[in-house]
Amino acid sequence: MIKSLRPYQQEAVNALRARLKMVTHPIVANMSVGSGKSVCIAELLLIIERAGWRALCLTMNSTLISQNAQTYRDQGGTCGIYCAGLGEKNTDANIIFGSPHSVAQGIKNRKRIKSVKFNLIIIDECHGVSLNPESMYQRIFNNYGFHAQQDKRSFRILGLTGTPYRNKAESIIGEHQFFKEEAVTIQMPWLIENGYLVKPVFEKPTTESFDMSSVRVDSTGKFNHKELQAVIDYKDRLTGEIMREIITVVNAGRAGAFIFASTLKHAAECMRSLPISESALITGNTPHDERKRILDAARAGDIRYLVNVATLLVGVDVPNFDVCAWLRPTESLTLFTQGIGRVLRLSDGKKDAIVLDYCGNLERHGDIDDPIINEALEPKDEEDPDYCIKCYQCNTMNKTTARRCRGMPDDKRCDYYFEFKACSSCAVQNDITSRVCRACDAELIDPNAKLTLKTERFAVDVIRAEYWLNIPGYGNQVFNARYITNNKPVFESYVITERSKNIFYARFIRQHTAKPSDWYEHIMDSDKMKEMIYQNPLKTPNQLIVQPDEYGRLKLISKVFYSE
Repeated sequence: MIKSLRPYQQEAVNALRARLKMVTHPIVANMSVGSGKSVCIAELLLIIERAGWRALCLTMNSTLISQNAQTYRDQGGTCGIYCAGLGEKNTDANIIFGSPHSVAQGIKNRKRIKSVKFNLIIIDECHGVSLNPESMYQRIFNNYGFHAQQDKRSFRILGLTGTPYRNKAESIIGEHQFFKEEAVTIQMPWLIENGYLVKPVFEKPTTESFDMSSVRVDSTGKFNHKELQAVIDYKDRLTGEIMREIITVVNAGRAGAFIFASTLKHAAECMRSLPISESALITGNTPHDERKRILDAARAGDIRYLVNVATLLVGVDVPNFDVCAWLRPTESLTLFTQGIGRVLRLSDGKKDAIVLDYCGNLERHGDIDDPIINEALEPKDEEDPDYCIKCYQCNTMNKTTARRCRGMPDDKRCDYYFEFKACSSCAVQNDITSRVCRACDAELIDPNAKLTLKTERFAVDVIRAEYWLNIPGYGNQVFNARYITNNKPVFESYVITERSKNIFYARFIRQHTAKPSDWYEHIMDSDKMKEMIYQNPLKTPNQLIVQPDEYGRLKLISKVFYSE
């Protein structure tokens, strides 16, 4: 059945058509989940087909390839599919929906697909495109771009994504990026405000959450799976308790829940605590037909709990589901935003969607300009003791873990950073995890140097700890800790001033005391601090993550607490 375009969709198609005629460089349509990317793609491709031109639409996910192709047929188009996973390799149709893996392999093996004369390449979920000339996408672009140049034929590249950034809000658009401009912008907050998506409700779990702070990021930029599983194994009963809470939430009038597990073993553990007849597990190895059967059952209401490991982030349309539960930490803002977007689609009787975060993802990604996440981080109670750092620029109260102020003076994100990395080219402050400057695109981190440092980090066991307080001649208190380990001793020290007391609270008091908020207002009182140290039993970490400095001393990176 042909779908009529919403007004903003028609405006987007018109804008993209005009811009593709005007410029030759790659452009992006920033279109959020639920905005109707597949319909807009179909309308653009219908123009191409009717003009007698040829186009290739690339998507990493086989389910999404099928969905985009079907949407195109529903809109009146004729197309082929080039995807080994779907068992089709059509090169005759003017419009082809394909897998970049299959197309790249076909080019490498000099198959017929290599010489097809495409006028337009569309990349759905284009945030995965790399600048590396040896990458899969670049080899595809170079092949078809070269042929077009030889034939003096029109050739354009269009990317679509709802998350035009990598990892910690590193933009994929700019002078030094592959995509040079954003031609269309349809963002999630606008869709929610105008009734095209439901609003996410970020509820604070009543069950204990996983503490993933000690888990390291590996050389691929992802959390280390073995360390993730070690945290989960240590809290062996916690997964079952979380599943029981999710069941309670769903049974209180909700249709169904997406559950994002950390590892395959963890996903299986989740399944053991869910109703067998109403639950299903989808992994990267789930066959296409089985995956389709499960998703159809979820849409019909027969399946109410969908457990997965990073596989239900794109190409999934189960609009009736209204709960999203994160049991895995994600280093990628893209993945976190996509996961939340799964439950925001409209459905009959659906008013909102619940997001449950059991791994600290909200705070992990709270330092970027995402109004949905920043709104979720607002204190629910004005007296919340966690919100105790005042911004020196706009006076907004922030959590002790904040790196950038969450304030919105004059409806614009406050530019004050509590922790920052200054750009050597333009001196603009950037988040400490940023790789390129947000103002001038200059590189902030040498990835190779960063990887070298990561390999030097290791864990040491703590045998005992000693804590004491000094008050030197200049009057400020100095808190000291010495950890005796199975390696060298490790030291921790804080000079406590009005400006630095919040750092001491966040990095020591919150981790080492049973009731941190009881001590916050007394941090500048040396007698109370001595009472905290000498009369109040402090928690001692079981392990320390350390890194040798240039003199061979062990620098404290993070602490691992096993006991409650």
